[in-house]
Amino acid sequence: MKRFLFSISAILTSGFIWAAAPIQPAQALCAHTLEMGDWVNRNSNTRSITRANIGFVCQDVILNGQRPTAPPYSIELFGSCSPTDCEWEEVGARRLPVDEGRWLRTTLDQGFAKRTIWVKAYSEDSLRVWIWTDFSDPNREDYASNDWFVRR
Repeated sequence: MKRFLFSISAILTSGFIWAAAPIQPAQALCAHTLEMGDWVNRNSNTRSITRANIGFVCQDVILNGQRPTAPPYSIELFGSCSPTDCEWEEVGARRLPVDEGRWLRTTLDQGFAKRTIWVKAYSEDSLRVWIWTDFSDPNREDYASNDWFVRR
């Protein structure tokens, strides 16, 4: 009986100590993603995409009681133009599930063409950007581009 009372006493005491402990704020669990950062095309003479900026906003962050509603990733591409590169509109992107290759995917409607953009990092210094361009004009031939980038 003494053993039983001692056990109950120990449990209650530890419960009171735990309940009186200060509450710690939750910590976001977002990790750095390989895609994040500024990238340049491996081919410095490309007539395709010259640069890519990939951003990330942790969706675990709650501000004023609200979770972010925007996509967690942003993709900004720059096309080869003269005299300076053409800045494409920055668009939000989402990561595809593991069974779909974990690519970042988004679409960009430029009016004259709709582009579906896939981005995937293969290492800290290797990024692939694959784009399907679907022209609005039926007389223009749609095409795909496949470019490899290194971290800037």
